[in-house]
Amino acid sequence: MFDSISGRPFARPRIQERWRSWAVARWRAISLRGQILATIILVGLLAGAAATVTIIYNAKKSSEVEVAAAMTTAEQLVRELVTQPQFQRAPQIEQLPSRIGQLRHVRVLAISAADAGRAALLPFPSIDEQDDVPRWFASVVNVEDVRREMQIVSEGRHIGSIVIVGHAADEIAEVWRETKDLLVVALGLGLAVLVLLYFALGRLLHPLEGVAAGLSELEQGEFRHRLARPNIQALAEITDRFNALALRLDLARSENRQLSRHLLTVQDDERRRIASELHDELGPCLFGIKADVTSLEILARRLPTEVGQTIRERAATIEEITDKIQLMNRRLLDRLRPMALDHLALSEVLGGLISEFQRHGPVPKITLSVDNLAARYDDATNITIYRCVQEGITNALRHAQATSLDVDLRECPVEPRTKGDLDVRPVLHLSITDDGTGTSLGDTRGLGLTSMEERVRALGGTISLGPNPGGRGTRLKVQIPVENSSHAGPGKRTLEAAQR
Repeated sequence: MFDSISGRPFARPRIQERWRSWAVARWRAISLRGQILATIILVGLLAGAAATVTIIYNAKKSSEVEVAAAMTTAEQLVRELVTQPQFQRAPQIEQLPSRIGQLRHVRVLAISAADAGRAALLPFPSIDEQDDVPRWFASVVNVEDVRREMQIVSEGRHIGSIVIVGHAADEIAEVWRETKDLLVVALGLGLAVLVLLYFALGRLLHPLEGVAAGLSELEQGEFRHRLARPNIQALAEITDRFNALALRLDLARSENRQLSRHLLTVQDDERRRIASELHDELGPCLFGIKADVTSLEILARRLPTEVGQTIRERAATIEEITDKIQLMNRRLLDRLRPMALDHLALSEVLGGLISEFQRHGPVPKITLSVDNLAARYDDATNITIYRCVQEGITNALRHAQATSLDVDLRECPVEPRTKGDLDVRPVLHLSITDDGTGTSLGDTRGLGLTSMEERVRALGGTISLGPNPGGRGTRLKVQIPVENSSHAGPGKRTLEAAQR
């Protein structure tokens, strides 16, 4: 719809759309039990409204029929009394109402010929005075009074008239009492049904709430979560399917972890083999080159000055290149595999790594804390922890502008999440915390952090990088499940770099 003057659309459709969106959002915010109960209440209200309309319609019709029947009965009684011989001998029209008696829905008034000009109806009781009938009910039923006047003639002489008035007040009052009783019974039954449905729906929907909670657990990667089997067969099939799905996901994750761990082991073995070949093959070759360079320098001294000087310069160049190759070889060996991990405990190797950082220039204070570590772990775990510490410290030195770093490594037991869960392994907790500038949401992950995450995930662990909960700075947190083994006991080492 558009405004005929401005040509702009009316705002009513937009308001209606907002109202509809608000109503839909509010309805979706209600629980399933609440939606079912609200629907039942709405249906009950509609049924009550339809029943009320039906009752009022029937009350109006029945009142009209009752009043008409009462009027007919009263007229017949008047005719019978007027035709009786005793009335004909002594016509006393004032006695007719008393001889007729009290009739339902009808009031009778006798008017003599002398009072015909001043006739007035008897005062009839109103609806409000009978049984507390509400005004709205009387106005809705709204049966109008019926008035009929009968002329009485005796021996050809007009002696007066009988006025019969039909009034539905008592009929409406009776209908109201019946309606009120029916309303009380309906409300009682409705409340009883709602209470029963509330508890029945709670018992019925509780397994579905468990399924929703279980799906949330699966979304978080807790594939060992299982649902209790309910007594309702249809819901029991749902829980069975859920438990079967969780089992298959758990098996698939276990297989993926085994495959990832196997690939990681294969990679580490290949790196160990390459590192061994570089160490055993390239190392002696470089040593031989340096030995030959030394021999050339000795021989150059016996040659003429100009030729000897040239040979010594070339030998010095070869020795310098050989030193660079040796340095590159050592760095490559360290990247491929830290050789110290084959001979020393993990805590000792990490201490050496931190000492190596300190030897390369001014660095912040670095504190290494180890607690409850085993004497040895498998190669994949050792290398992963080593690389995480190495990459974490490197990133902190490059980007954080920190004045201190805390490296904490400890092994902690894990409580079983579910009853009967036997596959529970201790977890290595690694935390690297600095007091630097921190991280922002826009920071992108580099190759080093991505490589760390891949290795940790392959071992079934978790890794996170975020703000330091204890204050300013950043915290790198790594958790890796490990196999049970003998422990070397707690220990703590504090390494502080020299300030230059």
